[in-house]
Amino acid sequence: MIEREYGFDRPGAARYTDTMSLSVEERIHDEAARLRRLFAGQDAQLVQYLAGQLTTLKTYAQVLVGLCGLTVTVTGFSGAHMIRAGSLSAALMVAGIALVVIGLVLCLRTLTVLRWVSQELRDDLVETAVLIIQRRNRQQRQVGIAAVFVAAGLVFYLAAVSAAAFIASNFEPR
Repeated sequence: MIEREYGFDRPGAARYTDTMSLSVEERIHDEAARLRRLFAGQDAQLVQYLAGQLTTLKTYAQVLVGLCGLTVTVTGFSGAHMIRAGSLSAALMVAGIALVVIGLVLCLRTLTVLRWVSQELRDDLVETAVLIIQRRNRQQRQVGIAAVFVAAGLVFYLAAVSAAAFIASNFEPR
C-alpha cells in the first residue's frame, strides 16, 4: 500500500491513501483496512455498515425491477396501438421490451442470490470486510449493467411511442 501521512504522527491519525497506483485487490484491501481503522473497537457497527451497503444495492435493484414491471404493464395497454401504427413502432417496442427484460433478469439475479453477511464473518474483520466489499462491487457492476439495459430499453420504448404518435393514420378523426 502506498500511504502518505500529512503531518499527523499520532496513532490513529488520518491517512490519505493514493489508490490510483494500486491493483483492484489492493484497493479493496485498502478500503477494508481504512474501514477497520475507522470502526476500531466497534465491530458490530462495521458489520452493520457493510450490510447497509449491500442493502442499498438491493434497494436499487428493486427500483429497477419496479420500473421494468411498469414498462411491461404499460405495454399491455398501449402495445396494440403501437403495433397498429406500423412496423417501425412495433419493432422499436419489441426491442425496448427485450432490453428491459434483459435488465430485469440481471436485477433478479442480483436480488435472488442470497448470502448473509454473517456467512462472510471471519475472525479478522479486515478479511470479512474484503469479502463483503468484493461482493458489493460484483453486485454493483451487475446492477449497473442491468440499469444500462433498462435505460436502453426505455429509450427504444419511448421511440416506439413517438413513432406511433407521429404516424399520419393516428391523426385522422375516428
